[in-house]
Amino acid sequence: MTEIKIIGIVGSPRKGNTEIMVFETLEGARARGAETEMILLSNKNIKFCRGSEESEYDDMNEISKKMGEAKGIVIGSPTYFDNVSGLLKNFIDRTLPLYETGKLKGKFLAVTVVGEADMQSINRVVDYLKIFGEICEMKFVGSVSAIAGAPGSVREDENKIQELRQLGERMLEVIKKAKEVKKDVV
Repeated sequence: MTEIKIIGIVGSPRKGNTEIMVFETLEGARARGAETEMILLSNKNIKFCRGSEESEYDDMNEISKKMGEAKGIVIGSPTYFDNVSGLLKNFIDRTLPLYETGKLKGKFLAVTVVGEADMQSINRVVDYLKIFGEICEMKFVGSVSAIAGAPGSVREDENKIQELRQLGERMLEVIKKAKEVKKDVV
């Protein structure tokens, strides 16, 4: 049986809650048999989007390949002024060629979002990422949100960690079921 690959995209410029949330989501999938990989955008060189007619050669080429190979993608972001981080927005802009070629179509998307104080703001970020997924014709699996101030403080909430792992498990199960349905149809 071919392993199911799920990747996590961490859209925070610092180590902390976003990274923990994506890691724990991937851990839920990995514990059930998925192949997982976490990508920290803060460690990557991703140039700004200059339109689809110009090719850029940077770390986005490697990330795009991994996204194309993965069945599931977990995207995590902190909340910055009711939106994703600039780092993640730049990354999303650079997925334009994947969208245009349909390479994200049919992939499964899960979202994790953290903010310091306001669930309304956090929900706007979740909605933004869901819209990104809809535009790319990805299948939304679910989201987990958290309010956490200090870097790493989300780890103190055992219920939240369990919720994140369950999201990863659910993503893997949805992917497996979709594969089974596809086999039955063919």
